Amino acid sequence: MNDTLYDKVVQAFRQAEQHNSNIMVKPEVILWPDPERQWEAVIPVLQKEFPALIIFGVYDAGKKQGPAIWVKCMVAKMLPEANWPADATPIIYMPGISKNDLKNITAAGLDLQPLMEYQYTGTIFTQVSGREWTVLAFTENQQSGLGLKVAQDKATRDALVKVLPSVFQDRNMQFPTSLIDADYLHSVLVPDAIPHILKWMCKGDVFLKSLSTDTKDAFINICRSRFGFEPDYKNIKDIVEKFGAQRNAWKQVWQLYASAPKKYPELEGLLRLAKPVDLGSLFALPEESWPQVNEEKEDELCKALLALSKLQFKEALQKLTVLGQQHKDRRLWVWSELGYAPLANALPDLVSMAEVATTAYASASVEELKEYYVKTGYKADQFMRKALAPVKLEKDKKAIKSLITTLYKPWLESITQKFQTFIEKDASVFTKQNASTENEEFVLFVDAFRYELASEFAERLTKRKYKVELQSGWSAIPSLTPTAKANVSPVAAEVLTNSNCREFVPQLKSGKDLVAIAFREALAAQNYIFVTAASDIISGQRHWQEIGEVDKKGHEEQAEMVKRIEELFEQVQEAIEIAFENGIRRIKIVTDHGWLLLPGGLPKEELRKDLTETRWGDALIKEGAKRI
Repeated sequence: MNDTLYDKVVQAFRQAEQHNSNIMVKPEVILWPDPERQWEAVIPVLQKEFPALIIFGVYDAGKKQGPAIWVKCMVAKMLPEANWPADATPIIYMPGISKNDLKNITAAGLDLQPLMEYQYTGTIFTQVSGREWTVLAFTENQQSGLGLKVAQDKATRDALVKVLPSVFQDRNMQFPTSLIDADYLHSVLVPDAIPHILKWMCKGDVFLKSLSTDTKDAFINICRSRFGFEPDYKNIKDIVEKFGAQRNAWKQVWQLYASAPKKYPELEGLLRLAKPVDLGSLFALPEESWPQVNEEKEDELCKALLALSKLQFKEALQKLTVLGQQHKDRRLWVWSELGYAPLANALPDLVSMAEVATTAYASASVEELKEYYVKTGYKADQFMRKALAPVKLEKDKKAIKSLITTLYKPWLESITQKFQTFIEKDASVFTKQNASTENEEFVLFVDAFRYELASEFAERLTKRKYKVELQSGWSAIPSLTPTAKANVSPVAAEVLTNSNCREFVPQLKSGKDLVAIAFREALAAQNYIFVTAASDIISGQRHWQEIGEVDKKGHEEQAEMVKRIEELFEQVQEAIEIAFENGIRRIKIVTDHGWLLLPGGLPKEELRKDLTETRWGDALIKEGAKRI
């Protein structure tokens, strides 16, 4: 275990108390002169070890401090507060008094003279050389101190005194074996100098005033010696330019900022102000430091993406891949973290979307289409959604949508038309579905949770150590919530297969329209409790819960709905966690149908009113209407 300065001082006082009783009497007191008051801050700590340690000065009973007459009464144990053991030797700490002051009787004032006799009846606490013990002496003394190498300049001596309270009893303190200097000691006093610099750049003098005097002085010294600036806010532009240049010690300051830029919002404006006109060439300043550079590159990327939409498919994909490489570093910039590089962040998803959309796939049957989609094809939908989600500005949306139209839309149209062709010839994947009995204890219905969303959410659950199984299936027809939700619910077997489906609402075998009230009654008949929140779970019962509004929001918000997916994932995650907290051990998540999304709108065909049963959202063709 490392010895501390405290240990060394205590050992020195124990040594001073010792005497040979055969040749001398026990010293009456130990006088501790400290002309520069270097030890004053740690006296309360030493008083706990030495109850007989008293202070010469203005009377203050709480500090065991008083004038000469009080000191003499304490030494004689004539006062009740002199409650130390009889064999303890009183130590008189004398701040502002030197050894020479004790010997110069003629120059001493009346306040000190009564104590001067103690230099003959007691002993003076000094080094072997006879000089007063300083903090520097105890730090470097080989016999009685720590034996460390210390710089001899005034800055180091001053810093030793300021850092003393922090290191006095710290057994974990690791002093350098080479040389202790002012820079090192200031770093001990201000270990978080780098966050201090960031806070000062943000708050200026308000931050400096929040520091103690010693900490403030040490901070200023660190700024000068290690970072080469004076913390004067009049020079903030030049200082922030050093920050943005990221050279030498400033690189660490930038790295801390880049790890949590939202903690220092003022720095964006300061960096805008400090950006040099010319970033240089041979000794160039880093581009990543300046928000204007990121904005310029985002504008360039926006124009490049718009230009790609005018190219042929393969050429557009090739140039898109090149752009992905050119802007990949910007995704690591602080401005990306702050949300100022949406196009750069969209590029990987655009490239991945294009790669999936341009890869050939088996499509000889509807089953092959399904196999392709659940293994690979869904990723085109997923990457398209992710590419669109981060962009906010209309010009950026236009650029992303143009690429989606060029690269994604042909794939979507092709796979959709192939599917429609197969179903037109053989619709048995829909018409031959059979309702099955539900036995799960907890069924969570998530509205329009299409396959690519379920796949992404399943990956999240797996990363959180849940056991997950993902299955795909065909929706019921019509593939709308009123019919498709019933098909995946515990009441599926109770729905008429030849329902009239007025406004897409099927009927139960009882003849009732399957509206909300009838649906809940049917659930209850199947021994399922309809809960609006997982917190309503009843132990030992089976439950059905519904969450999500993707279908509704999709009709209302169109492509903007992609920004709500993260909100939906959080909602589903919360429902799962609450259910497990309430004793559920297994959860089945079901959905009603998927959906198509094409920014700018899907192909639209106006139908004559007399040919349709309903015209809300989706149309149901009247029986008997013929295709021309």
